[in-house]
Amino acid sequence: MFIQSGLRRLAALFGLAIGIGVPVQSAQAWDHPGHMTTAAIAFAEIERARPDLIDKIGLLMLKHPEPAPFWVAAGDGKGKERARHMFIEAGRWPDDAKFTAHDRPTWHTARWTIIADDAPAEAKALVEARGGKPIGNALEALALNAAIVSNPESKPEERALALSWMMHVVGDIHQPLHVSDLVSEDFPTGNAAGTLGYVWDPLRDSAMPLHLLWDSNTRRSTKLEDVDGYAKEIMEQYPRSSLPELAAFEGSDDFEKWAKESHEVAVDWAYDIETIPDPNLDADSDRVVGNMVKYILEGISPVEEAPAVPDEYWEKLQEAVPRRMALAGYRIADIILSAADRLDAERTLSGKVLDSMQRHGPTN
Repeated sequence: MFIQSGLRRLAALFGLAIGIGVPVQSAQAWDHPGHMTTAAIAFAEIERARPDLIDKIGLLMLKHPEPAPFWVAAGDGKGKERARHMFIEAGRWPDDAKFTAHDRPTWHTARWTIIADDAPAEAKALVEARGGKPIGNALEALALNAAIVSNPESKPEERALALSWMMHVVGDIHQPLHVSDLVSEDFPTGNAAGTLGYVWDPLRDSAMPLHLLWDSNTRRSTKLEDVDGYAKEIMEQYPRSSLPELAAFEGSDDFEKWAKESHEVAVDWAYDIETIPDPNLDADSDRVVGNMVKYILEGISPVEEAPAVPDEYWEKLQEAVPRRMALAGYRIADIILSAADRLDAERTLSGKVLDSMQRHGPTN
């Protein structure tokens, strides 16, 4: 049987399954084109609200502890374009950090369990024993990295690293299958956020894990001109004024609210689709994990046939994904703008204190 340890190992590969973004017949997971798109939306918002931050962002990204990808992303760009290219790279970078010292496999998900009506009784008991806590540390990671970004004591390399992770994790928790697992008769220990059940991808005309169908959707190019087009299209389709969920950023308490929004999508309909389980699910956990990795890296599916995606489901998917991306992009910008306001206030206060000390001497 595919035991819980196998599920944990597959979940540890989640950054790979939802993040590595290696081309699968030219298809990329939400992580690369998706995270790049949310970053492009955030950059546009920051440029509109605080154009004075753009040069600072560009200089900060060059302080990243792994600067090579950012130099490559910068290319021949100058000024604003250089900063934008590096900022967009930051959104995808955590998935490129797989198996490095900066890899944090548990930071990509916070998965609350959905119990299907046909779930075995023992499976329901295991879920209830968790006490409603999600699997994965995305919420804790987001709180940690957002705090580092806004902390005036943070070193530039710490802030650059935290900025990358903050941007990425905000994107992750806006994808409904990053914040959910389904326990059912087919998946008595959970479906690892939809990675263990396959459907027929109408674009590639082959079987694909349900999770990756959500990740890749129809936006599968990482070319900057395409990413810019995606971002522009999404912002036109979902301007801030059209999203009642958007509110002023209040702090880390907001993060669970955002994840729960995504979870509601999963509860309402994201798993309301027929899937075929990995054929090795009941036999060999090593092979199941291997199948997932092989699919991501080589585009080779362990199943030759899978249920078709119903037209109604596909249409809802095309509406839900860009909407969640819009929310993620705007919220990334809000976190950064809030952090910038705090840092500005700290610098102003420090300047006033220093000026007072210079004028009157230190007070006892």
